[in-house]
Amino acid sequence: MLAQAIRMTKEPGQNKQEFDIVPGERAIELQEHEILVETRQASICDADLRYASGMAWPNDLPPFDWPGHEGGGIVAEVGSKVRKVKPGDRVMLFGLDGCWATHFKSPERNIFLAPDGLSDTAAYLGEPVAVGMYGVFASGVQLGDDVAVAGLNFQGLIAVQGLKAKGARRVIAIDYSEKHLQMAKDLGADVVLNTTKTDAISEVRELTRGVGVDVSYHSCGYWNPRAEEYFNISLEVARDEGIVASVTDIMSPITANLHRAHHHALDVRFPAIMHHGPHFREQWVQRVLRPVVDGTVRIEPLVTAKFPLKEAAKGMDIFKNDEDQVKVLLTV
Repeated sequence: MLAQAIRMTKEPGQNKQEFDIVPGERAIELQEHEILVETRQASICDADLRYASGMAWPNDLPPFDWPGHEGGGIVAEVGSKVRKVKPGDRVMLFGLDGCWATHFKSPERNIFLAPDGLSDTAAYLGEPVAVGMYGVFASGVQLGDDVAVAGLNFQGLIAVQGLKAKGARRVIAIDYSEKHLQMAKDLGADVVLNTTKTDAISEVRELTRGVGVDVSYHSCGYWNPRAEEYFNISLEVARDEGIVASVTDIMSPITANLHRAHHHALDVRFPAIMHHGPHFREQWVQRVLRPVVDGTVRIEPLVTAKFPLKEAAKGMDIFKNDEDQVKVLLTV
């Protein structure tokens, strides 16, 4: 079959950094271990924006020529060896299988059933939701902890909610956008700090009487030029023997104060549910989505814009140029 799909491409001979984002057609031929999904919703990831902008791309990652790894829909057809799902099931995509399209195919290992009780919006954001939620589960937060969240992107705003629900006594939200900070406050943050207006490190030290927070959660990377600044904020605000959990991908080398991490015995960890093997995800995906199903963590307030699939280029432009955006959806 032919699916209507979005492609990132450059015309031969074009001498420019950015990719064009254009509609086209993609041939799909289902193999025995694959699943055909009729897309209902996709979304834009920071990695999509980085790739389309022509920024340096890690050599261990595939190209994003046919973008879309956040999305899902309804199973239309399954290959002869598929046992995990059946036609009519509502499913979530966990893999770069080109879901910016009316239909996409995916190997069985990249498809997960959407939990009962999860809204369509949250279900088809299952992959980025699971990334943020696994970061919460693996953060090491204990009852009564002081925590800081440095970077209020989609995962950061999930963390504000999840860390508070996990037992944090005080959540300090750190960002550069007043809109993000207000969202964090509305979602349960106790203190908000704008790094364009104040010295967040000094403020956190004063709030904690010079001790620092028990856990700092870093969530600023991909295309964001503040990735280095916010990673170092996370290091500096953590107490001696505290935890730094960095959930976002920093896709270019940065300069980090590793003396701080070593000399003060910090536990620096990189929770990354998507970069373990498929058996690991089978164990964790449904589990980390439970707090979303029961309403403990809210996803719908984090959606800041929606565009039809054919206007994907417009959605990318808004996401790139409006720093107040959090999650931009593409509807099919």
